Amino acid sequence: MDVHTKIVEAAVQRMATAGYEGMSISAVARLSGLSRPTIYAHFGTLEQLVAEALETAAVRVISRVIERAREEASTAADYVVEVMVAARAEFRSSPALAPIAFPQRGTILFDGDPLGPGALELSRSFLLPLLEFQPELEPELEEIAETCLRWLVSLVQFESARSRSDSKLRAYLHRHLVPGLGVT
Repeated sequence: MDVHTKIVEAAVQRMATAGYEGMSISAVARLSGLSRPTIYAHFGTLEQLVAEALETAAVRVISRVIERAREEASTAADYVVEVMVAARAEFRSSPALAPIAFPQRGTILFDGDPLGPGALELSRSFLLPLLEFQPELEPELEEIAETCLRWLVSLVQFESARSRSDSKLRAYLHRHLVPGLGVT
C-alpha cells in the first residue's frame, strides 16, 4: 500500500471510530505509523485529508448500498425503497459518515449545503442502477436524486413509529415516496 493510501485508510478508520470531531493530523499519524510532516506533505490541511477520507468512505457506502438494493429489488420501485433503507442504515451506523448525514457538524464535502452539487452527485450515484429497471426515467434522474436525498436527510435525522423498523420504512416509502417519483 502506498503512503497516500495508507494515510487515507487511517483517516477513514479514525473517522469510523471517533467521528469528524475526533479527527486530527496527530491521530491519523499515530494510526498510520507515519509522521505528522509526512501527512502534511500529502495533505496540506486537515480539511483536505477529511474531504478525501469522506469521499473514500462514501464510495464504499455507495457500493454496499447498491449491492444490497440489487439483491432485494425486482422492480424500480423496490430498488428505490431498498436504496433508501440501506442508505439510512449506513448513514446512521457509521460515525465516519456523520459529516455527510449531519452537515451542520461541518462537512467539508458539501460546504454545509445538504442539497449542494456534491450531495446530489452522491444521491445520483446510488440511483444510477434504477435506469436498468426503468430506462425511460433517465431525463428525470436528477429530480429523482434530489427528491430521494431530501427524504434520506429526513429519514436519517428523524425517526417515527412509521419508519422505525426496516419493514415499516419499506411500507411507508412504497406508500408515499414511490408514487411521487413515478417509478413502478
